[in-house]
Amino acid sequence: MTVTRYHSVFENDTSDRFVDISCVSPFNAPSFQVVVTLSQLTDRLFYDLFSRLNLVTPSHEDVLVAPNEWIKIANAELERALKTERIIQRPKNVVFFLGDGMGIATSTGARIYKGQINGRNGEEGSLTFEKFPHVGLSKTYNDDAQVPDSAGSATAFFSGQKAALGVIGLNSNARYGNCSSAQGNHITSILEWAQKAGKATGIVTTTRITHATPAGTYAHTPDRDWETYVNGSDDADRAGCKDIARQLVEDLPGRDIRVIFGGGELHFLPTNETDSWSKNLTGLRQDGRNLIKEWRIRKMAAGHGNRSRTISTGAQLNALNASQTDFVLGLFAPSHLSFDLLRANHTPKQPTIHEMTKKAIEILQKNEDGFFLMIEGGRIDHGHHDNHAKLAFHDTVAFDAAVEVALEMLPDNDTLFVVTSDHSHTIRIGGWPGRGESILKGQGVNMGSDGLPFLTLSYANGPSAANNANGSRRNLTGLATDVDVFQQDALVPLKYETHGGEDVAIYAKGPFAHLFHTLHEQHYIPVAIDYAACYRSTAAQHCNKTTAISAAPPAPMNWPSIIRVLVFCLVFILL
Repeated sequence: MTVTRYHSVFENDTSDRFVDISCVSPFNAPSFQVVVTLSQLTDRLFYDLFSRLNLVTPSHEDVLVAPNEWIKIANAELERALKTERIIQRPKNVVFFLGDGMGIATSTGARIYKGQINGRNGEEGSLTFEKFPHVGLSKTYNDDAQVPDSAGSATAFFSGQKAALGVIGLNSNARYGNCSSAQGNHITSILEWAQKAGKATGIVTTTRITHATPAGTYAHTPDRDWETYVNGSDDADRAGCKDIARQLVEDLPGRDIRVIFGGGELHFLPTNETDSWSKNLTGLRQDGRNLIKEWRIRKMAAGHGNRSRTISTGAQLNALNASQTDFVLGLFAPSHLSFDLLRANHTPKQPTIHEMTKKAIEILQKNEDGFFLMIEGGRIDHGHHDNHAKLAFHDTVAFDAAVEVALEMLPDNDTLFVVTSDHSHTIRIGGWPGRGESILKGQGVNMGSDGLPFLTLSYANGPSAANNANGSRRNLTGLATDVDVFQQDALVPLKYETHGGEDVAIYAKGPFAHLFHTLHEQHYIPVAIDYAACYRSTAAQHCNKTTAISAAPPAPMNWPSIIRVLVFCLVFILL
């Protein structure tokens, strides 16, 4: 028996699907085919079962879809929309995902890329979070900037107030690089609100743990680059502002964060000590302090010694016993973690964002009162800054896998999932590529008016503009544009590609996900989450309820269809 799944346009859809089942008798009896229409759950059961038995054969008949199928797709989507109900219930857990630099063009490109690396056209698919029932938009500008940076935007979506570009955890009275302006202008973050409400907290990132986005959960600084102590090389008044690494170890809420996974070990080590891997890189701290050792000492003093851990490799992460761990500091790289596509180049192996997310949830979900977890796919941004679209797309797919594992581990009736971005980038998808053409290779023989071929992907600015010479674009003929570190073309030459200023998406699922529904100010995000989770106030009616007022009913399993088809095939084979 072989199974061909037609119309992969339904791959990430909950509409009815068509599965062509061919039953072939082992006794050379005549074979037959039957096409059945299956519900989402029935299809999943069949497809997963037949995949495990190696009975699935690929179909290329989904390149073009019959006209009436588009109608079915639209009607199925309408049906899902009509069945979407609001869950009015206080979520036990909140999982906040931040795709750094993941604008609309990035999620679209990554969606196509994900499909194509899995043998599909790509356009018809969806990233996991793109299937969330509630979607809004976020205006990303900083208090003093039309196009934002990750520090000011992190302050907005973690603390509920706009801030200046480059400033973390301070209100709009603070000025970039001015330590004295920080005094009296500290503002708290949603992670701190969660801690005060009795929640366990965690932060996971693929960047340095002291980088702008993770720092936004626990730090207060007028300069995002003050990650470590550097003697005498900064503004004269910096002495009054504690570096970000020290704030994580010494101050609230940083010292009470239970799970800390990311990179940036060198920011915690003195200059006379070396990194945990190559032993060739020296620490950056000029105050002689080893903050990793200090973190351990503090946990011992607080009575957590036997249940606190420091780890530095993927193997140690996988071996970590969550049931015996209450606090963990995992620094897996001297600086940022590797791009996901290039992880194989690093020894020892670094953990994936998927693995870090899974372990973080295993540890945090032991808390009976629930948890708040922030997870950042931070290297999406870095890929774009170098005009490396493939690296950015692949890290987006890896980020999406982390969303998927969180959904698998946590029930969405008591967990609020929010996925968003801090800002976009200047990448664009354009031209006239055919359906299913490689998002990386472009449009074949399509040429610009200058007689040179062009790609589907391009940037408004960035380092790859240096490839143009004498006022002419580089000739892409014969170039392998789908290699891992190929730079897509850029127009304006810059050392690093810049952020984009357009709105970014907010995807939400779970209790009070419907609060994300229109064009929002970015600093609205933590205010809405706070209202849903009742962190700072229990005055709202739902804060005293433990059951959902309204929730969508589960889809019924179509057992009659399953039984009929299986019996039909079995009887035929036996005959």
